[in-house]
Amino acid sequence: MRLTLTHLTFLGADREPASVRFGPAVNVIRGPSDTGKSFIVDAIDFMLGGRKLKEIPEREGYTTILLGLILPNGSPATLSRSVNGGNFGLYREHIRVVRTRNLPPPPETLSQQHSATSDGNLSKYLLRAIGLDGRLVRKNMHNATDSLSFRNVVHLCVVDETQMQSAVPPALTGSYVTKTKEISVLKLLLQDEDDSGLSAVQPKDKKISAAKVDVIDRLIDNLEAQLADVPEPSLLREQAARLASSIDALSSSLGSLVDERGSVAQDIRKAQNSVSDARTEQGDLLALRSRFGLLQSQYASDVERLVMVREAGNLLNYFRRGVCPFCGAEPENQHLNTECDGDTTAFGKAIDSQLRRTRDLAQDLAATIEEVAQRGFALQTELTDTLEDLDAHRRRLAELDAVLEERNRDLRELIEARSHVERSLGLYEQVASLEKMKQVVADEAAAATSAVGAGINLRAQREFSAALSARLAAWRFPDPESVRYDVSEQDVIADDQLRSAHGKGVRAILHAAFTLALAQYCFERDLPHPGFVVLDSPLVTYRPPDGGATPGPVAFGSAPSSDAVVSDEIAGAFYNDLQRNCTGQVIIFENTDPPNGLDDTTVDIIFTKNVQKERYGFFPRSQSQSI
Repeated sequence: MRLTLTHLTFLGADREPASVRFGPAVNVIRGPSDTGKSFIVDAIDFMLGGRKLKEIPEREGYTTILLGLILPNGSPATLSRSVNGGNFGLYREHIRVVRTRNLPPPPETLSQQHSATSDGNLSKYLLRAIGLDGRLVRKNMHNATDSLSFRNVVHLCVVDETQMQSAVPPALTGSYVTKTKEISVLKLLLQDEDDSGLSAVQPKDKKISAAKVDVIDRLIDNLEAQLADVPEPSLLREQAARLASSIDALSSSLGSLVDERGSVAQDIRKAQNSVSDARTEQGDLLALRSRFGLLQSQYASDVERLVMVREAGNLLNYFRRGVCPFCGAEPENQHLNTECDGDTTAFGKAIDSQLRRTRDLAQDLAATIEEVAQRGFALQTELTDTLEDLDAHRRRLAELDAVLEERNRDLRELIEARSHVERSLGLYEQVASLEKMKQVVADEAAAATSAVGAGINLRAQREFSAALSARLAAWRFPDPESVRYDVSEQDVIADDQLRSAHGKGVRAILHAAFTLALAQYCFERDLPHPGFVVLDSPLVTYRPPDGGATPGPVAFGSAPSSDAVVSDEIAGAFYNDLQRNCTGQVIIFENTDPPNGLDDTTVDIIFTKNVQKERYGFFPRSQSQSI
């Protein structure tokens, strides 16, 4: 009673399909970071009933997702869904098409909302396929039960990188309100026993009336519904811290941009003032040149008159010695300094002196006019340069305004996201507050509830712990005999420490061991299980693109850096164990290469993040784009 994933395909009308095919046994999808590996995990979860698909730039233009399945009876099926969410289309055949426009409408539709009383939903369809339809699981300490949803099982077989390294126990999601149900789901898989035989316990209430309890339960149920797909509080707090850091960084960059904009605006004002002053001076120079032109014309007229008088005097013999032209006296009889002054040459000299003076003034005026013209040319050059600077400042101001608008939009989105996270944390706080109000009731009912609602039995605990220890021993994990599953803590204990107390590298490998051991435990005992396991980055957190240096190994128990990887010995043992001892479908997403290679039965898909190599990543990459 197992499902097998055959392919995941993204379709778009004007996009080349993005697709990855899965084999029925071990699948390894490997390569550098940012090539779409984690997005495939997110998309698989989305196609198994997740509420929202991660937004990444490469997704743009794709509208439809297909997930191929082989049902336990061997028949094919294909699920389709819009990238924006909503209900599912069901094809009872194998569908992989070239373009969205070639995709026929689905003959059947499945609702995304789980319902135990209706057959037309994805959850019931998948649960029926694996033999878990109609099961009831305990949802609170008073033995109230709820119908099993396929989403209650998904986190036990599809584990993303965040879950892999989280301090939350592997069987839990970290949601406070669903913890009881998640423990019951683990018991159901380990023992094939649901909680349909439980009878709800009515606690004796001396402090809170039954009506108040009912009101509180209704409030808690409402909050639980709102928190159904919300991450755990610790992840929300981490997200809030990251958002606060991003908001601070963006606010700081906005401050720098605002300062630069102010400086540019001041430069614009200075340039505008310079342009205004230059144009005023140009007007003054133009008026001055006009007045100088009139004066120059006057000087030219004066020179012409003086020359004319001088020439007329020469013609009339006014300016040579001889008979006085005024009184007719001979030179010897002329008397100087009389009424007519008697010296005709003095008049000529006066004309010559005035002519020279007028010409000198005209020459000085011409030099002044030249200086004014030169100043006009220089002023025009300065004005042209200032206008160019003004245009450059205005363009820069427009660029800054565009960047500021975008950054302000990003800031608003970050603030909105933080508000959403804070609202979610507020809902968790409300749930905790309501649960505290019921603490008295819980204490009084605890003994009766524990007696009625038995947990995982000792045989299942022992056998599952042995399977977990054997898996780690095959991976050459240090001291695997000390590893066990503790039902009181609902966590893996290794080296006498809870998994949550170890570093993220150890938490990842222990989570992988838990998930694979659980699947193999169910397979070997013919117990219901989805039939596949999807693990994102069980061995490493980061690897540089092809061509970069591969970092050295790090020992278990240490806190690895962002580019730390496990040793080749453990990585090799990990892949060898998967290929030899796993009887179900396993899909591993990893950044590092298997040190010893893979056998022919393993589907090996390599992303390179290099357009010159065979496959860039999950989404097609144009050859014209840079490497």
